[in-house]
Amino acid sequence: MENRTQSTIKEDSIFDIISRKIKQLPEPERNLLQHGSVFVGLNAGFGSLIANSLYRRILHVTQAPLVSSLPMAMMPFLTATMTYGGFVISAWVLLPVSVQVSIMQQSAWD
Repeated sequence: MENRTQSTIKEDSIFDIISRKIKQLPEPERNLLQHGSVFVGLNAGFGSLIANSLYRRILHVTQAPLVSSLPMAMMPFLTATMTYGGFVISAWVLLPVSVQVSIMQQSAWD
C-alpha cells in the first residue's frame, strides 16, 4: 500500500515540476512546445501530398486520386508528430530549466 502511495506522490511531483517548467517559458516558446508537433506534422503531410501529385503526373496515373493521397498525407503526419513528440518535447521537458535557458540564448546568438 505504501509503495502505491509513494509512486503516486512521485508522479504528482513530477507533473508539478513539468507544469512549472512550461509556465516559466515565454509565450512563443510555450506555443511551440504545445503545438510544434502539429506544425511539423502538417508540413510533412503537405510535402508528401506534393510528392504524390508529382509522381502521379509523371506516371500518368488518373485513377483513385483520393485513395492514394490519403495514406500519403496521414502516414507522414503521424510519424512526424510522434517523432517530434518523442525526441524534441520529451528531451525539452526532461532538461533542467538552466540548460533550457542556455540553449535558447545560444540559438539566439547563432
